Amino acid sequence: MTDIIVQPIKTDSVDVAVTESNAALSEIQSIDVKDQLSYERVASIRKAVNTKMKGLDAQRKEITSPLDLAKSKVMELFKKPQDICKKILQTCDVMMIAYCDIQERKRKEEQDKLDRLAEKKRLEAEAKAEKAREEGKEDKAERYEEKAAEVMAPVAAPRVEKAQGVSYIERYSGEVIDFATLPDGFKMVDQSKLNKTIQAQKGTLPIPGVKINKTRTVSTRV
Repeated sequence: MTDIIVQPIKTDSVDVAVTESNAALSEIQSIDVKDQLSYERVASIRKAVNTKMKGLDAQRKEITSPLDLAKSKVMELFKKPQDICKKILQTCDVMMIAYCDIQERKRKEEQDKLDRLAEKKRLEAEAKAEKAREEGKEDKAERYEEKAAEVMAPVAAPRVEKAQGVSYIERYSGEVIDFATLPDGFKMVDQSKLNKTIQAQKGTLPIPGVKINKTRTVSTRV
């Protein structure tokens, strides 16, 4: 296997750039643009600093390109075993969730059966109470009514014991089936598309519900 080597990084030129940039910042902060001469001086400084920035960016890339390459090799190195591990995890998840779903369905079926039996007992007790009342046996009717009120279905126990270190996270999501009835708070504007359309029309296209703003930036040719 080939070793991944990263060369030492020299930062002397950056220290010089910081000093020069601070000097340029002090100069630009001392200028009061009040005539054509001072305006052109600011433009000149901007052009020089813009050129400096491009040079610094080139130097930065000379440093980061080998680092990016090294990172790419590291990512590639670990990709295969990580992909295998991911496949194992996905397979385990599918198997475990499928088993739990089956057992939960069986538990619900058992619970439904217990609920039906409890309901049957409750109805039987209520019927006996009604019959006793018809026979004039009020005390007996009340006892049956109390018995009916106390009928509760037992809770079916979970059919899967929790494995040590394993937990399940339930996530819920929504699917829009009728956008027209969707509350306004959930309707999102495609800001990127909106800005591109306004820019393409240079702000001349009126759009209902939209205020068109204009800003101006400076561009310097090197």
